[in-house]
This record gives sequence, C-alpha cells and structure tokens, in this order.
Amino acid sequence: MVHLTQALTAALLATGVVAHPGGNTNKEILRRQAHLDHPNRRNVQECKRDLVASGWVREQHQRREARLHELRVAAGFAKEHELVRRDVGEVEESFGAEAACTLDPESTEGPYWVTGELVRQDILTGEKGAVVHLDVNIIDTSSCQPVTDAYVEMWGTNATGVYTGVQASGNGDGSATAISTNALRGVQPTGANGTATFITLIPGHYVGRTNHLHTIIHHGARLLPNNTIQGGTISHVGQFYVDQNMLRDVEKTAPYNTNKQAITTNAQDALFNMAKRGGDDPTMKVSLIGNTIADGLYATIDVGVNPSARQNPQPVNMWGPNGGVPVKGSPWAGYPESCLYCGFRPPMEKKDADAEE
Repeated sequence: MVHLTQALTAALLATGVVAHPGGNTNKEILRRQAHLDHPNRRNVQECKRDLVASGWVREQHQRREARLHELRVAAGFAKEHELVRRDVGEVEESFGAEAACTLDPESTEGPYWVTGELVRQDILTGEKGAVVHLDVNIIDTSSCQPVTDAYVEMWGTNATGVYTGVQASGNGDGSATAISTNALRGVQPTGANGTATFITLIPGHYVGRTNHLHTIIHHGARLLPNNTIQGGTISHVGQFYVDQNMLRDVEKTAPYNTNKQAITTNAQDALFNMAKRGGDDPTMKVSLIGNTIADGLYATIDVGVNPSARQNPQPVNMWGPNGGVPVKGSPWAGYPESCLYCGFRPPMEKKDADAEE
C-alpha cells in the first residue's frame, strides 16, 4: 500500500496541477504523503471499539438524527412526532469506515487564511447559496475520546468561488470587492460531545480546485473580549469536500450557475485524491432538510486529531474593523505571482518532542 501510494504521489507531482490559479499543489501532496507514511499514524477507525463501547457512537448518531429532524420540523417538512430512527447497531458497525483523520496536516492552509476571525455559529453574513448546517465532531485519536475543549476554525469561498477578506489576482476577478467582509469565516468551540456547529454554504468552485472547505483545529486558545481567540496550539490543518453528485445538483442552482470559472471535479482534484488515501474520507455526509437544495442541508463529518501535534500554518491577512489587513512577512503575500510558498517545497512544521516522528 505504501508503494502504491508513493507511486500515486509521483504521478500527481508530475502533473503540475494547480492549487489556486497560478500556484501548484506539490507541497500539499508531499505533506499528505508524509502523513500517510507516518509510523504512528492513527485514524478514527482505530478508535471504533472504544467509541462504541463508551456509547459515544450511539449518542452521536441519535443526536444527529434528532438535529436533522429538528431542522425539518422548523422548515415545515416534518411533524415533531414523525422522527424515524436508523438501527443503531448498523450505525455502530459502519462507524469509522468513512472519517477524516490526521497526525500531520492533510494539506496546507492555502493562500487565503485570514486570522483573527470571530467566534460565531452563523457565518453567512448575507451570502446566498446552498445553506448548510454543519456539525464537525473532533476525536482525539491518541485517547479515543471526543475533544471537548478545542476551537474549530472554518472558511470557504462564496457561491461564485471567491474568498472574503483577501485580494489576490487568483481570487475571483482579483478585485478588492470582498476584502471588507468576513462572510463564510468563523470559529466555534467544541461542546461536551466534541462537536462544533456552523451555518455556512456549500462552497463554490474555482480554477484548479474542486469545491472544498478549509479547517484549522486550535487547542488551549483564549477567548478574548472582542469575541476572537488568541494563543494555544494548532494540531490540524485540513479540507472537507462534498460528494460529486451533490455538487452537480448544487452547481445547477443560483448563484452557483453564474460562476464562470472552470470546474474541477473531485476526481480531477489531486488533493481530494490524496485525502482519500489510507482509509480516510474527507467527504461530508450531506442530507436534504426538505425536498430541494434550496430548502437547506444538514452535514456532518468526524475528524480525528492528535492534540499533541504542532502545526504552524501562516495567515496572509488578519481580520480588523475595516476588513482584511496584510500580515507583515506572510509567506503567502503576493500569491500567486511571488509568494514564498508558491514553489515546490512545503513549509517546515514545528512539532513538540511528543509528536516527533
């Protein structure tokens, strides 16, 4: 399996595919390969017995069913007494077969991470599209326990494939129209069951990449009076994806169907293909709340992390009262023409002794 994965890596590196317009995914492919080859790598599947025995899988399944039903009732598509439950034994049997996991990051933060985002559940800020109520479960793969004291940061493009809070020639039409808004960016704490919840959109596509959401997992951060977080460490830098059949339907709806950028499917996306290796599946499970996408969506994903790992992602901007402000010395500055991270080699990561390879 290692030889097969490395052969795939070599093939992907040879394609020279782009991560964003003007850049390439080589550094991100190499990072993912390092993660797959790590001798201490563990995924959620390896915690299956403990999570099932503790009752966590059962509780999460029942909570998710109840949450989807609650959303359907609120939208007028179900009655309170009409909740239909799936067999719990079947759920426990299949748990962990499809789950994201990490020891080293799945991919880089990309050139459009804006630090200093607000702690808030609803990150729409007026953006239109396929609204998603997203539950992200964080699991400590070293202890097989839910992570109850982390912050999950989330960001993605709007329906037409543009990131807010930044201006770059590879970001949509390269204009400054989105730099003054923090739409589709935010942070949420994990609760007692290890779950962080967002209201966001299915992200749009852009040149060279399939539709995806970015995430960073923070540990030990402090909540500041201005409703942002500071300090702590980062264990995970990753991306979530959407099933291609769902994407096909989403892309037919407004305003996604006004996006003129070239479409890259999941099958054509090198990072998606690398993320699927090693028994992982970074694809969110998405359910319709009503009869159509316009009625809203409910999505879930389980993410395994090693809280002792230390990653060092670099933001390009910091969010301020007037929008995104460039971070001095950011290696992403000038993307995609002249940034330090635009080349072949991936940036170095910092790790504590406990997380060393």
